[in-house]
Amino acid sequence: MILYFADRRMNILGLVGTRLSNGIVIKDDLKTDELKVGVTTFEFYMEFNDQKRKQAETWAEVGNYILRKNGNECEFYTIIESECNVEKKELYVYAEDAGLDLLNEVVGAYDADKAYPIDYYINKFAYDSGFEIGINEVSDLSRKLKWEGEQTATERILSVATQFDNAEIGYSFAVDHLSVSHKYINIYKRRGNSSGIELRMNRDLDNIITKKSVANLATALTVTGGTPEGAETPITLNGFAYDDGDIYLSGTLLKSRKSLQKWSRYLSESGSDEGHIVVPYSYDTTSQSELCNRAVSKLKKICDMEVNYEVNIAILPEETRIGDTVNIVDDTGELYLTARVLKFEVSVSNGSKKATLGDYLIRSSGVSEKLEDLAEQFKNIAQNRQFYTWIAYADDKYGTGISLEPDGKKYLGTAVNQPVKEPSIMNPFVYEWVLIKGEDSVSVKVYSVNGTVFKNTGVATTMLVTVYVGEHVIDTSSKLREHFGDQAKIIWKSKQIGELEYTQIPEDDPRMSDGGFIFGVTPDDVYMRLTFNCCLDY
Repeated sequence: MILYFADRRMNILGLVGTRLSNGIVIKDDLKTDELKVGVTTFEFYMEFNDQKRKQAETWAEVGNYILRKNGNECEFYTIIESECNVEKKELYVYAEDAGLDLLNEVVGAYDADKAYPIDYYINKFAYDSGFEIGINEVSDLSRKLKWEGEQTATERILSVATQFDNAEIGYSFAVDHLSVSHKYINIYKRRGNSSGIELRMNRDLDNIITKKSVANLATALTVTGGTPEGAETPITLNGFAYDDGDIYLSGTLLKSRKSLQKWSRYLSESGSDEGHIVVPYSYDTTSQSELCNRAVSKLKKICDMEVNYEVNIAILPEETRIGDTVNIVDDTGELYLTARVLKFEVSVSNGSKKATLGDYLIRSSGVSEKLEDLAEQFKNIAQNRQFYTWIAYADDKYGTGISLEPDGKKYLGTAVNQPVKEPSIMNPFVYEWVLIKGEDSVSVKVYSVNGTVFKNTGVATTMLVTVYVGEHVIDTSSKLREHFGDQAKIIWKSKQIGELEYTQIPEDDPRMSDGGFIFGVTPDDVYMRLTFNCCLDY
């Protein structure tokens, strides 16, 4: 296995592998592919010597990319977390394939005006992420959907899939040499296939661990949703119709006929009611359709004994994929099982392969705990974030000789939207470099406190203008007049999608202040995709 590390501009920084010995070694790698999450995670440790420590830290900078090549596998990940242990001389790296483009993006409430196909919703919530729809097996379905609260783009895409007959999501990438040419969101009716693959104990399998649980068992759910705007009570499924022969709605209760026959409380005691084991279930949505889909999916998981089979695989057929249905044979234990692959865990450095099989993965949440924690963490950051602009200096446009001091440096670098105030010069590639020593070295930079790409939902930002002239930094109208004279001014222009030319925004526009150095944008300003342009006239 070889890992190529790349910066945010996809410049290759270096490579390391399980069989390469160049002062940095990969160990304890673990690739996890989980069916209902859709996202593949990849984590590992990098051992380094003293001479390679700085290099390892630069390669494994959070936000950087990893291209993983193992045999015919070629995969793409974004580094989400890293942790350096100086005493042990090792770096822990956690990455995932949906990346910051979806995990760190927060989407707001949305109420569709009519029924749309799934590609409409996926494209909307993955907008400007670089992802495009690949496989779409539910293109014939349409739904009118609604969301009240905020979610990460990853969570919202999973929510969309759930409401299209419990479709399943997967991510894939087209890699050309060492560059990613396409990033795909794939939509399946049901991932995997029934290939008839047989895994036999003491031949293909080293071990089988059977895990059973009735800790969460219930035969009926009392279901509640979110509270609509202006209402005082949450919605229920009362008045909604659902019956698949087993699971059905009765008022506000969602019940299972088959489960009642097997697990009724009145098998061992008497009573006048049906004997359902009822537990509450709630999900924050004001859509009865989504609430019903979520509740049905939940009841199917818990209306019978949960059983998972964890198998350590000695020989795995190359064509086996997540979601496949396989046959497990253990003659000694008289176990003859047909089950779906719910989770794959593969370690190349340790030579191990483990799969979890069953109908549903035994746990309390539908999203892996690490991804759920990260999603919530990023969501909170997005809601309360404060960004900073870093400034550094260097000898050339590549950031050579990067320093926080301008003495003797020809280039100025800016890194916008940084989460911490104090600038770091560990990775020069996070900066955009401009020449500040030389003739006509004038540049205009626009910084937005809430990012630089806006949508027609939740837009609220202030854009700040800074003019760089050599080593001079001009960030107010008074400084501009002092340097260039009274005729100098900042000009703002805008262009809507489909328009060929920019239209100048009047100088007395109420959104502008301090001679155009400050420009505010609100949702009322953006009805469709809109591009702003700022320039200096002197």
